[in-house]
Amino acid sequence: MARPDPTRQLARMIAYKRIVTGVLSYCAAIGLTVATIMHGGAPPLYFALAITIFLGGGTWALRDGVRLRRELLTSAGASASSSAS
Repeated sequence: MARPDPTRQLARMIAYKRIVTGVLSYCAAIGLTVATIMHGGAPPLYFALAITIFLGGGTWALRDGVRLRRELLTSAGASASSSAS
């Protein structure tokens, strides 16, 4: 039985962390948007800046995490099929 590759495990952990971080960032942007709407009056400029940062960072983290996870899955499938033959 082959030992698991620690590099792959670390990369998989990083992929999951980025996916979770991206989703939490989207949740923070939605929460801040709701808080801004409930605030009444004109929202301060830093609300718009924070929402932009949350959405931009969340999009990047989520996209990168999904890409890394997909690469790990395809490389695992390719290595499993090559070792089986």
